[in-house]
Amino acid sequence: MKKNDIWRIALLNAPFAQETTPLSFLKDLESDFLYNLIKDEPPAVIAQVLHSIGYEKSLPVLEKFRFPLQKEVLRAMYLGDLVDPGILGVIANALKRKIEKKG
Repeated sequence: MKKNDIWRIALLNAPFAQETTPLSFLKDLESDFLYNLIKDEPPAVIAQVLHSIGYEKSLPVLEKFRFPLQKEVLRAMYLGDLVDPGILGVIANALKRKIEKKG
């Protein structure tokens, strides 16, 4: 089994947001742009972003990360170690500011 196959299986078993979240606007971004936007964030924030955008959009972004970080992000998603829902708005606003700066 290839590494990407393992990530796909793990990602398929991770929970995804079914409702709209403050991070749902990220679904409209291209995977390369989204990766560059979140690549320096902590694993819990990356996991929350991927959780919010769904499987189809998450896989291409997750595959861009290096192995140790992929593992940490998947672990956070799978085990539910996600960011407290109360600070999702704060994260969303910070990411919106980063998008504005990148133009």
